[in-house]
Parts: sequence; structure tokens; C-alpha cells
Amino acid sequence: MQLIKPSYEILSCPDASILKLIEMAGRVCYKSEDKITDDSAPKFCRMILSRQHESVIEHASMTVRFVVDRGFTHELVRHRLASFSQESTRYCNYSKKGIQFIIPPWLDIEPGNYSIWSDFGSS
Repeated sequence: MQLIKPSYEILSCPDASILKLIEMAGRVCYKSEDKITDDSAPKFCRMILSRQHESVIEHASMTVRFVVDRGFTHELVRHRLASFSQESTRYCNYSKKGIQFIIPPWLDIEPGNYSIWSDFGSS
């Protein structure tokens, strides 16, 4: 059994040009396309977020790799605002490399106590 701490890694992140795309899409809602300037996008994006107009940010995307427990992912995939690819418990062969246990963030395991968990998992 392998003990793993939850983690995440940003694999691709939008650059500043994505703010301009969000602004162009968002200004359609307010019929304010004529207010677009070279530096208006950051201010506009802050404004729409302060108004909780989050649907406009659907025009942006990024890729994040999460290493978390299945309980977390079951909650995460319920949201419409994303596309997910998740490790399959149906098609993965866990007998080759053994199972992995994600340590819950609320459980503070001292490094010296890892063997207790490892022994527990192999019995």
C-alpha cells in the first residue's frame, strides 16, 4: 500500500490574452463592446466576478491534475463547469502496483507513523 498526500498541479494555465476573450464575451451581455481598450480586460473581469456573473469565465479554460480521494472527486464532477478525466476503478489493474491511499487532509500523520498505516493496509 502506498500512502499519498493530496496534491494538485496546474498543467496548463491561461495567459493574459484569455482575459481579453472573457471581456469580449462578457461585454456582449452588457452591450458595451465599444468600451474595450488595450488595458480594460482585467478591470472588466474583476467587475463581473464582483457581480457574481461567473458564467462569462466559461470562455476560459485550464488543466489541473488533482491527486485526491474519490469522495472529493465525486463532489467535484457534479459541477457542470468542467470536463473531467478520472482514474477508472473498473479498468485499472491494482494488483500490479498495489493500491494507493490518499491521506485525508484532516489526518495529521507524523512521518514516523507511516509504517503503522502501511502495516494496517497490508494485513
